[in-house]
Amino acid sequence: MKQYGIHQELHKEVEELGAKDMELCMQCGICAASCPLSDGTNSFPRKIYRYLQLGLKDKLLASPEPWLCYYCGDCNTNCPRGAEPAETMMAARRWLTTEFDSTGLAKRLYLSKAWEIGSLLVLSLAVILLFVFFHGPMLTDRVSVNTFAPVLWVEIGDLLMVLVLSTFLFMNVFRMYRFIMGTTTVPIGLFLSQAKEFLIHFLTQKRWGTCAASKKKLNSRWIKHFLLVTGYMTKLLLVVVFLRWFQRDTTDWHISSLFGYYAAGTIMFFSGEMLYSRYKKKEESLHRYSHATDWLFLILLFLTSLSGTIMHMFRMVGWATPTYVMYVVHLAIAVPMLIIEVPFGKWSHLFYRPFAIFLTSVKEKATQASEMTADTLKEKIDEHFMACMQCGTCTTVCPVNNVSSYSPRQVLRAVSLDAATVEDVDLNAWNCVSCNSCVANCPRGIEVQDMTRAIREQNISSGQTPEYLVEPLQSLWEWNNPWQGDPSRRSAWAGETALPAFSETKEYCLFTCCSTAYDNTPNQGNAKAGQALNRLLKGAEVSVGSLGSQESCCGDLAYRSGDTETFNRLAEKNTALFTGAGVQKMLTTSPHCLTAFTRYYSNLNMRAEHYTELLWRLIEQGSIRPVKELRRTVTYHDPCYLGRYNGIYDAPRQILQSLPGVKLVEMQHHREQSLCCGGGGGGLFKPQAEESLGTVRVHEAIDMGAEIIAVACPSCLRMLSQAVRELGYTKKIAVCDIAELVEQSLG
Repeated sequence: MKQYGIHQELHKEVEELGAKDMELCMQCGICAASCPLSDGTNSFPRKIYRYLQLGLKDKLLASPEPWLCYYCGDCNTNCPRGAEPAETMMAARRWLTTEFDSTGLAKRLYLSKAWEIGSLLVLSLAVILLFVFFHGPMLTDRVSVNTFAPVLWVEIGDLLMVLVLSTFLFMNVFRMYRFIMGTTTVPIGLFLSQAKEFLIHFLTQKRWGTCAASKKKLNSRWIKHFLLVTGYMTKLLLVVVFLRWFQRDTTDWHISSLFGYYAAGTIMFFSGEMLYSRYKKKEESLHRYSHATDWLFLILLFLTSLSGTIMHMFRMVGWATPTYVMYVVHLAIAVPMLIIEVPFGKWSHLFYRPFAIFLTSVKEKATQASEMTADTLKEKIDEHFMACMQCGTCTTVCPVNNVSSYSPRQVLRAVSLDAATVEDVDLNAWNCVSCNSCVANCPRGIEVQDMTRAIREQNISSGQTPEYLVEPLQSLWEWNNPWQGDPSRRSAWAGETALPAFSETKEYCLFTCCSTAYDNTPNQGNAKAGQALNRLLKGAEVSVGSLGSQESCCGDLAYRSGDTETFNRLAEKNTALFTGAGVQKMLTTSPHCLTAFTRYYSNLNMRAEHYTELLWRLIEQGSIRPVKELRRTVTYHDPCYLGRYNGIYDAPRQILQSLPGVKLVEMQHHREQSLCCGGGGGGLFKPQAEESLGTVRVHEAIDMGAEIIAVACPSCLRMLSQAVRELGYTKKIAVCDIAELVEQSLG
């Protein structure tokens, strides 16, 4: 599964190209609601705003939506914050044009007036010099354009220009294809059958007719644009294909003249009208802002047609030299316009847009429909998920969006509308880290996590297990732990700190997390944390024992992954073990184990408690007496499963505040708003991108001046320690379990 990274400069790059108000968008969705082209699971321009705000460059590159917008202006009119979504979509198109161009010229031309105007002037000068030194005989007794510029020479020049422009344009289009299609496999036959979509939209821009609430106003704009394009294409065909009939020396009427008059008239009239619109109608919902390239392209179009018309008038009255001069002027405007604007500038949208529609059509037909339907989900969980009002709160609070892209709202919407696809729903569900932020913040009380688990369960049952989870889940089934550890050595980690065997005379049974039991990290952080806890419990004379190698994994990974069969097997085995051993109080080191025992085990009659709650009571009672000053600035990372799932926020902080010399500081995201480490829901086994939730969390801690990140979860300890190593910050900040800090404070 592709991992999307955060591109910090994306916002700035698009802003330079004309998007001025991205920070105003609050993701209310009114722009999407008012857009006739936003239907089903496709919501734009809201989605594009989100990509820009989050810096999701790869997602934006893979989005055809900016090309599907025809700038009707309804979203501008209806935005409650006064933002300009239509302008942002245009800026996004300019940015995409620069990204499709591998030469880098498009970016220079869009960002620098000097570059664009300078390039046009250089090419104009080259055309003029070409004619100065290589023109044919200049007959002055009569007009003879074909003598001054032999048709064969011009045809060769036309073909060379078309070849160069086509090469650049198709190179850019190929990059566009790779970005949008990604890994989608498409049969060749499907490309051929959908080719008509490209031709229809390239020739007519038909989709424009379905855009905007004001059809009359929109159709007027579409007709103007359509006629302008027909004039442009007619002129191009006359010059490139039918030059031998069009470039004439006589004043006799020819059918090509009729097409020439049509092309010249439509280009001059409609480009002039559009220039006037941009200059005069800025108070309307359209054209309040214009990029320099928008003006320049229209000006060049107008001047190309005007110079050609003047040349034709000189030819008709028989003015030889003025005709030749205007011929050169005409080409000095037209050739640079074609070379610059077709592959690198404004004109390219005439090709990119129908190609984006074509690829969208192909991808939709090639995308495999998901087996997950609304009725299927209703069978698996309560149908309350249908109460979703698409407010987007779940997506807004989802921590994954700090480093990647995941929208629970979009998944809910796709399933509810029976529009689920394998890519948008089945694969997307594996991006969830089960932090429970969506559930904690949902105004309708929807158990979003139940939906995610149900989708994953469907995946597992149909053989669509992610590659990174195949071994851990298989290991759970064969070895009763996800780390392929030897069950007989489950207690080996404890060494000399090993607790006595549990018996009914013991008050607590300590359950060891698999991440502690089979710690394979370089510094053995979880094993050391577990040993520190064992020593604290012994020192405080707590009546505690362990079932050691008889234990099996709590099954949290299997449960969250939707591997119900494996989870039920582990739950039944542990339930029988705990019941047979007479366990009344279970002490857990991992919040994941605590949650599994208290929420997922249906027949377990015992009380489960996290070790931080017991440690705080022991400190309060005086059984543990922290006396040594640590003199450290510490920040506490709230584990999702300890905080949002079990509501335990105070005990860990009270412990840290009781340690002499500890200065406790809070990170930006703490308590209920804590940021996930990325280890939940199978994330512990997922290959991490360069920027992960763990690295974001470490940066937050460093920004607060912390020297130590205190944790109370083996998964968090593993993920954050890995992030510190990857960042190269091992000498700047440390990750420690709370039990280790308590032990250090005892002297």
